Amino acid sequence: MQPNPYISYKNIFRIAWPVMLSSLGQNLIYLVDTSFLGRVSEYDLGASAIGGIFYLLLFMIGYAMNTGMQVIVARRKGEGKEHEIGDVVDHELRLILIVALLQFVAMHFFSNQILSLIIKSDIIREKAVSFLEYRSYGILFALINSCFMSFFIGIGDTKVTTRTTGVMVAVNVFFLYCLVFGNLGFPRMEIAGAGLASSIAEGTVTIVFVVFIFVKKFNERFGLFQFKKFNPALVLSMLNLSAPLIFQQLISVGSWWIFFIAIEHLGERALAISNLIRSLYTLYGVPVWALAMSTSSMTSNLMGQGKPDDVIPLIKKIGLFSFGMAVLFGLVMLLFPVQVLLIFTNDIQLIKESIPSLYTIVFALMLFSIAVLSIFAVSGTGATKVSLIIEIVCIVAYLVYVYFTAIQFNLGLPIIWMAEIVYWVVALCGCYYYLTRGNWRDKKV
Repeated sequence: MQPNPYISYKNIFRIAWPVMLSSLGQNLIYLVDTSFLGRVSEYDLGASAIGGIFYLLLFMIGYAMNTGMQVIVARRKGEGKEHEIGDVVDHELRLILIVALLQFVAMHFFSNQILSLIIKSDIIREKAVSFLEYRSYGILFALINSCFMSFFIGIGDTKVTTRTTGVMVAVNVFFLYCLVFGNLGFPRMEIAGAGLASSIAEGTVTIVFVVFIFVKKFNERFGLFQFKKFNPALVLSMLNLSAPLIFQQLISVGSWWIFFIAIEHLGERALAISNLIRSLYTLYGVPVWALAMSTSSMTSNLMGQGKPDDVIPLIKKIGLFSFGMAVLFGLVMLLFPVQVLLIFTNDIQLIKESIPSLYTIVFALMLFSIAVLSIFAVSGTGATKVSLIIEIVCIVAYLVYVYFTAIQFNLGLPIIWMAEIVYWVVALCGCYYYLTRGNWRDKKV
């Protein structure tokens, strides 16, 4: 029997590489923000963690909806029903608009009231609110960009990401330079300038996406932007698939936010250190999340082709590559910790205090590199409710560990950060059990 060329390394890289570039662009917004703010003050660095994760918490609602749409788009593509894809994307854009407007109101007008309930430090809260007020302007553009990206991943054509990544990085860095430090005649806005720079970058990328879709005539091929009569049945189908993913992302990112809230209560220095560690997590997460998204899309496509037996070999191939990257990245962090952390701050004392926690995170990344692929593979089969159950079990274990190590006993950051290891071990066990023993091969969406 001939191996399926769809799951060859060549095809995996063809699909995943542009997604990596896209993920690089999205995550570089956070990473470059951290690098700039780490040279402003320790307070700005810590506040960007609180504000950034709050923004991410809201953004992931729409992101999860787009991921659900992506599963349907990939399935229709695998079934050869391209004419149905445009209507799916158009309905998603309607939903995203409603979600984005609600999230803008929450961030722009109510972030101070929300954060005042949970943030101990007044200066951290004030700076986080300042960041969110300007970052809120970009939420609609960010969700539209995510929707377009999910469409391109779903159809297996992700070349546009090279263009969007370049534009996003260039625009973001330029306005960070201007607005954070007040260069080229712009006002010095510090953390607020980082929020505004990111919003401008997101809006610019939306323009690039729209132009690309029309120039390359994707709108004609797939029937995009026709906005036909509202189809309640289609919306219900999309929400039924997305709802578990939304809840899954809320509890996943929400637990991370709770983690940083617990760290904030230990002091501004502990929060700043944790934001540096999170930056390294994000840096390595760029290729891994891209591989995970590709795993989900390719799994769904294989299911649409009627080839579920190729799913496990696909996961093994991508997992081997992902783990290899984790090993290389881990070695770099272990051998050159100071040089790596200098990317994000020039505070040598802060760097020295961060190194013990960095060692903890290296091992966590090894588990993360495989576990996150497995979770996305489960979602790609259409079993989003199962992935939600796995996520809930992971979160419970994670939060229990954080409660005892951070709040009850304050065992120190290196021990507290081992919560990531707990999370990914539980995730791996749950996904392995379902993919080897679960009834997913005949799953319909």
